[in-house]
Amino acid sequence: MLLKIGELASRTGLTIRTLHHYDKIGLLNPSARSEAGYRLYDKADIKRLHHIQALRRLDLSLAEVADVINGAGNDLHCVIDEQISGLDQQIAQSVELRDRLQKLSELLKTNNEPNLEYWLSTLEMMSLIGKYFSRDEILHMRELQAQNKIETHMSPIVQAVRSLLDNKVSPLDPAAKQLATEWVQSMSKIMPDPTLLSKFTLMHRKEPSLQTLSGVDDEMMDFITRASVEVRYDIYRKYLSEEELQYFRQSFFKNAESWTRMFSEVRQQMASGLSPEHADVQASLVKWRALFMDAWGNHIPTMLKVRAIHEKEPELSIGGGLTPALIIYARQGLSFLEKSQPLKS
Repeated sequence: MLLKIGELASRTGLTIRTLHHYDKIGLLNPSARSEAGYRLYDKADIKRLHHIQALRRLDLSLAEVADVINGAGNDLHCVIDEQISGLDQQIAQSVELRDRLQKLSELLKTNNEPNLEYWLSTLEMMSLIGKYFSRDEILHMRELQAQNKIETHMSPIVQAVRSLLDNKVSPLDPAAKQLATEWVQSMSKIMPDPTLLSKFTLMHRKEPSLQTLSGVDDEMMDFITRASVEVRYDIYRKYLSEEELQYFRQSFFKNAESWTRMFSEVRQQMASGLSPEHADVQASLVKWRALFMDAWGNHIPTMLKVRAIHEKEPELSIGGGLTPALIIYARQGLSFLEKSQPLKS
């Protein structure tokens, strides 16, 4: 059976102009012409057109389509397999879009009259999350969110911190230190996994649009970090002299996020079942010890005092994902490390 160009266009959803163009560039030439000069397409032409349409759905240019079809690897089953793969990707994207719309629907139910900017920023935030977290991590975060809603815990704290910033309150102020303690405790409850917490912090640091949506910007994160330093400083000051504390403030502020990443790294090793004496764990603990030494000016007597202080003051271990199990694991590893690589001032 031979089809005229109009019939072929109608059955395939293409325009006559498109088929003319394919003929002009040599991509799809009709096998025959009628006595009146009309283009006629046979079964082989239709099969070739299926190849063309399939490849176009894979976002190939016409030149790339021609290269594939005219080359060696143009078996129909290969093209169909590629179509199936493309459809699988579309399905995955559709599922993700459904999840995003479902989340937006949930948000809309909790807000009376969200404006267009809220809609757009929410969708943008959900798109951003996919840049920093795997799908499994996102699902895990949703489970955590169901147990401890971040908005419920954090919104009042964020508003209170914003008020302090607007009123130029110092991070050394008791009110600032109290809010920093509540912030750290709440985030530890909401996101106990240091891997997620580290990525969540990085996402906030890197994405201004997310800062606008959440109200937590660089200024606020730095303020909370400084106030958290002061909370710890007050505890250490009960046991240490000003001389022994001279390096602490600067080091802790500089390395706060490095500590969170370190806790994440060692926790993953612990979860993988690695012994504290394993070479990979020991390599991580070398970095752990370097951060610790930086905080105390490489002064061994002070560092030994600090370890004893941590035994007495559990509040120093709150935040960043530093759990009791991780502390025990790290201490075992550090004990082994110091036998092979003793501390040096």
